[in-house]
Amino acid sequence: MTGEIEAAGDVVTGGMMARAVEPAHGETHASGHGACLNCGTAVSDHYCGHCGQAAHLHRSFAAIGHDLAHGVLHFEGKIWATLPELALRPGRLTRRYIHGERAKFVSPFALFLFSAFLMYAVFSLTSHGGTTDAVQGVRMNRAAQAELRQEEAKADAHIRAIAATLAQPGLSAARKEAMTEELSDAQAERKALSLASGLTDSLVGEGVNGGIAKSVGKAVSAAAKNPEFAYYKMKANAYKFSWALILISLPFMWLLFPFSRRFKMYDHAMYVTYSIAFMSLLFSLSMILNAVHVTNGLVTLALILFAAWHMYRQFKDGYGLSRGGALLRLPLLYGFACVSLSLFFTLVVSLG
Repeated sequence: MTGEIEAAGDVVTGGMMARAVEPAHGETHASGHGACLNCGTAVSDHYCGHCGQAAHLHRSFAAIGHDLAHGVLHFEGKIWATLPELALRPGRLTRRYIHGERAKFVSPFALFLFSAFLMYAVFSLTSHGGTTDAVQGVRMNRAAQAELRQEEAKADAHIRAIAATLAQPGLSAARKEAMTEELSDAQAERKALSLASGLTDSLVGEGVNGGIAKSVGKAVSAAAKNPEFAYYKMKANAYKFSWALILISLPFMWLLFPFSRRFKMYDHAMYVTYSIAFMSLLFSLSMILNAVHVTNGLVTLALILFAAWHMYRQFKDGYGLSRGGALLRLPLLYGFACVSLSLFFTLVVSLG
């Protein structure tokens, strides 16, 4: 029950944060009259011409739900104009927003905030294991570390005992050869324990550093060796640092149009933000379908193909490319998307 309440709170938080980005856009209120209750300016329309406050204010208990619905979902606002465009004509939406047609659409950043929190909330509600498995995974790591330390101490003591025996005078040649071989085996075992200890340390964030390829490899290795712990890291950090995926993606988008004067970094940022927001919403839908057991191979394939088509359509229309120009760059776009996700995965799994 606590998880469900926490997940619902995340949705509301995301909606309210998105609301803070673009308050009171696209909503209708009754025309006002008299003075504005906020600044005292005479009001003759839906909003105060001086401070922008709505002329019609709610002061009933039902207004709490009304304001919450507005803050979270923009029920009477532009969400309903944005979502169909984002799903079916994403490139057109991106281009229209960049070129200044903004009052009727939810801004990319506001939609991104809401979709990120919504995805995390759905993930919390539909995933199994959750915090219990995460804590168990951490405890398993700590227990494994403690056992390895004990084994290392025993191996060190065994090596010292063998060395002390070898140092004794009067050993026969056969005895000395046997003890030397035993010492060699004990040292090899000690090295293996050191290697295992290093791998275990990497699972708790001590060994993921260095170059990009090395970091990705270590993060993937850690996740493969302890998926429960990787799940915990993803759940704890993914939505907190989801904004980093935008920053990671921007240099790759620039590489698709190097030194172009047509497109600025702002254009790339709007494209990436809308794209990530939509993919987050699509992933949330996928998790919901999976939770109600309506997914199968065909449904999953359809969602994957739709995501691929969506990237192509937004890329082609958003940047005003010809079909040939879009198809020529499309393999790079897909490849860069995979690299960006890999780097983001490395980031969230590596964070302690």
